[in-house]
Amino acid sequence: MKIISTAPGKLILFGEHASSRGKPSIVFAVNRRMDAILTQTVSSEKKIILSSNEMKVTKAEYPTEKLNLVSKAIEIFLQETSNPIESFEIDYFSKIPAGFGSSAAVITTTLGVLDSFYNTKLKKYSLLKMGIKINHSIKGYGSGLDIAASIYGGILLYQSGKEPKYLTNGNLNLVIGNTGLKVKSGPIVKTVRTFEKKNPIEAKRIFDEIEELVIKAELAIRNSDYKKLGIYMNQNQQLLQELGVSSQILEKLIAISIENGAFGAKLSGAGKGDNMIALVSENVRDVVIPAINLSGGSVIQDIKIDFNGLITKKYD
Repeated sequence: MKIISTAPGKLILFGEHASSRGKPSIVFAVNRRMDAILTQTVSSEKKIILSSNEMKVTKAEYPTEKLNLVSKAIEIFLQETSNPIESFEIDYFSKIPAGFGSSAAVITTTLGVLDSFYNTKLKKYSLLKMGIKINHSIKGYGSGLDIAASIYGGILLYQSGKEPKYLTNGNLNLVIGNTGLKVKSGPIVKTVRTFEKKNPIEAKRIFDEIEELVIKAELAIRNSDYKKLGIYMNQNQQLLQELGVSSQILEKLIAISIENGAFGAKLSGAGKGDNMIALVSENVRDVVIPAINLSGGSVIQDIKIDFNGLITKKYD
C-alpha cells in the first residue's frame, strides 16, 4: 500500500501576531507544496521509518529528534485515535520556499497519510485542531492559521477556536518579494510579547486596530475592491511597524512597490525578514517586479493562491 498526501504552503494577508491574541486574520494557501509518501512495509518488528529531502534525513527510526515535528505529529495522532504503531515508511519532499509555512505543511501531510492509513476519516476541522495541538507541543505558540491554510486551501478568514471561512473563489493579483533574510519566528514572537508586557495599553490598541482592518479587508475582498484592500494593507503594515516586527529591507521593498503603483504592500509572516506582499493591478505588475528586484529583494515568480488544500490518495 502507498499513500500520498500533498499540502500547500501559505502567506498571511492580514492579522500577523494579532491572530495569536484571538483576533481574526486572513491567510491564503499558495501553489508551492509538500508531499508525504507513506509506504507500508513488512517487518517482524513494528517500525516507522522517516526520511526528508529538505531536512537531509534518511531512514531515521521514529521517534527521532531529527524530525521532531513529524515525530510529535505521529505521537499525538496515535494517542488521540487510539491506534497502534504499524510498519511503514514516510518520505517528505518539499517545494515550499522559506517563510511559506513548511512546518504547517509537514504537520498537515503527516496527518493526511496517517488518517488514510488508519482509515480514521477525520474531518478537516478535527485535523486542524489536532494540528494546532502538535504545533503548540513543539513551538509553544501559534494560532494555527498556517495549518488552516494548508488543510483547507484558498483564501480564509481564520480565528482561533472557530472553523475557517472561505472568502472568495477569485484570485488576487499579488507580487511576492523575498528579502533574502531568513529569520526564526520564535525570537520575534518573544519580542512582541515583551512589547505587550511593557506597553499593555498600546499593544491592545494595535491588536484591536488590526482586528478592525481584518473586518474591513474581508468586505473588500468579497467586493473585489482592491483600492480599499491596498489601503488596509498599508495600514496593517504601519501597525506591524509599531509592534517592532518590520525591518529596513522590508520597508524598502514595501515603499518601492507602492511608489511603482501597487495598491498596497505589507510584510507577511512573523516579520524582520522572509517575505512581503504587494497587491497590484495587471498593468503595473511588470513595473513592480523589476523595482523590487533592483531594490535588494527577489520576486518569487508565479506565486498564486492554491484553492486546493490537503489532498490524499491511496494506492493499493
